[in-house]
Amino acid sequence: MKLNVRYGLAAVGYMTGIFVLSASPWNGIPASRLVLKVLHVPLFAGLAACVLMGLAQGPWTQTGSWPLYAVVGLVAGGYAAFDEWHQSFVPGRTAAVGDFLLDCLGIALCLGIHRLIIRGIHDGR
Repeated sequence: MKLNVRYGLAAVGYMTGIFVLSASPWNGIPASRLVLKVLHVPLFAGLAACVLMGLAQGPWTQTGSWPLYAVVGLVAGGYAAFDEWHQSFVPGRTAAVGDFLLDCLGIALCLGIHRLIIRGIHDGR
């Protein structure tokens, strides 16, 4: 695997954005907490997409190997774990296993969608 610098920088920028968001103390209303919980899924799907494009040499490339998916999962999942750990130090925020699992769901959905797209390309659809 060779890193595409442009998409690699996008992934680092995305991680920085997540870090800034998770460093903000929670001051919202209780109804907003559910919305924020649900947003973990697309937020980390987006991170997985950036990492995937950085490692796969471009947007939705025709390369979809299991080792590539494993590296993307480890990088994005590792960052999800780091994000929860980081939040444990932010006043008004907590680390939650449920949030980490939602992050992992987003990562898995991104990789699953990518796999379906790649299979469709190779099957001529």
